[in-house]
Amino acid sequence: MRVDLHVHTDISDGSLSIVETLELAKKNGLTHIAITNHDTVDGLEQAMYTGIRLGIKVIPGVEISAVDKITGQKVHILGYNFTVEAPHITKLCEPLLERRQQKSIWQIEQLIAYGYQINKQAIYAQRAGRVIYKQHIMAHLVEQGYTDGIYSPLYEELFKGSGMCSREVEYVDVFEAVKAIKADGGIAVLAHPGQQNTYYLIDQLVDAGLDGIEIYHEIHTAKDHEKIKQLAYDKNLILTGGSDYHGEYGTMTELGQVLCPPETLNYFPPKTEHYVRFIKYLVYEAGTKLREFTAVREQISLKNNELSNLVTRFDIEIERFIVNKIKTEFPEHSFITEENTVKASSHSFYTWIIDPIDGTTNFVSFGQDFAVSIALYKNQQPYIGAVYDVMADELYLGIAQKGAWLNGSPLIPRLPAENLSEAIVDCSLNTINRFMVERKINMPALINHIRGHRCSGVASIAICKVAAGQLSAYISAKLSIWDYAAAAIILSEMQGSHCILSNQSSQIEFHQGLVFIACGSRSILQQLKEKLLQLNLNRGQA
Repeated sequence: MRVDLHVHTDISDGSLSIVETLELAKKNGLTHIAITNHDTVDGLEQAMYTGIRLGIKVIPGVEISAVDKITGQKVHILGYNFTVEAPHITKLCEPLLERRQQKSIWQIEQLIAYGYQINKQAIYAQRAGRVIYKQHIMAHLVEQGYTDGIYSPLYEELFKGSGMCSREVEYVDVFEAVKAIKADGGIAVLAHPGQQNTYYLIDQLVDAGLDGIEIYHEIHTAKDHEKIKQLAYDKNLILTGGSDYHGEYGTMTELGQVLCPPETLNYFPPKTEHYVRFIKYLVYEAGTKLREFTAVREQISLKNNELSNLVTRFDIEIERFIVNKIKTEFPEHSFITEENTVKASSHSFYTWIIDPIDGTTNFVSFGQDFAVSIALYKNQQPYIGAVYDVMADELYLGIAQKGAWLNGSPLIPRLPAENLSEAIVDCSLNTINRFMVERKINMPALINHIRGHRCSGVASIAICKVAAGQLSAYISAKLSIWDYAAAAIILSEMQGSHCILSNQSSQIEFHQGLVFIACGSRSILQQLKEKLLQLNLNRGQA
């Protein structure tokens, strides 16, 4: 693994965009990268999705410009692996960004007042609403022909010491910086202490919650390395490192030139939001491919000699895409998949259950009413489920004990039916036939005890509609775990109920052909089960 945990982009004072930075990281063979822009978490969502696309793990990061209020010493604090929204970090840093912007505007006006030909509108346009840094002003002076480099003698003359553009900006309190990172669930690290001579703060920062210290940095000497290793040992601190890359605006010429110890990654486990982001990427990318495929639905073959269970090359292609992406991101995870493109196993702590196209017959026949279904189980228990109705562009998402959403908004169900006589039930002709032949249940008679009957041909979407209150119940006589694993999580989060008529087990079921019943409430489920028992022909009741 090649890990660089200190990288800046043009969101702050780097010269490359997020996409350009990650493409360069890929080219340079990096496997993990932390985007650590100054005092802002803007762009991290984009960075993480781009990383998924490129096969690079992006760790959310920030570098907070802080100060020791007692001594006036500037201190930089790196934050890692916090929740991307980072409300505490944002609240702390927003006033600082405003002060920095006002300082830069003053610097531009100073240069104009002293006769420099500055096109300030061009600078504003180039920054597109983002904070202006002195590097951007110097880059403009280079363009105007005043100097040949950003860090030329003119930079020292203008921005250092008593230069006409020299002015301090008030940084945030260093201890508040650590607290904000911790409050957002992150890891706080003292950045390049050898550069700013901030070793004296270690004890106080540890008391405030400091987790780590940056050891590998372009400024650090062998003496710094030894000192930091001893401090890390004495204080039980994580060791990090990185290139502090700024592109053309920095002194480090190569991204990844300074690396972090790979073992540090053990302290940055993926959070739930990372799994959710990753799953969203998978289903949306799969959906994009399937929309393209709908124009060329062909090469139909049969599976298990059943005409109604059509499978196409698209099933296999989509499943391979999903599986390969997961293997790249989480190589230690296991899989249960419909098309068996990977060996089925649930022996790891995390298991992915995948149906690449739920509703294959609909996909093949009509090019609509089909879904991508992905579930993640954690320690054999439901964790995250996503069902993407591709052509409707509706993404149902459920997180165990956290809730359910439709296209990012909380899923708000209609009031479920209280009595079976008010219920709308989704049930296929195939299920009706199987119940009659295999279980001797007079399913046609059920119509006399419910309000209505529907059939969508897509188990995952039907179960989600039960969760949303658009259906009262769903019945299938032959369902596999990949058909319901994701949707059942969404249903449970909406206080719906389901049952599986098979040998019950605490382990993930591999069985195919299970009888599955989903209802919007426990009451309807109980009434429906009782009615099915009453309709058993072996009991002589109809």
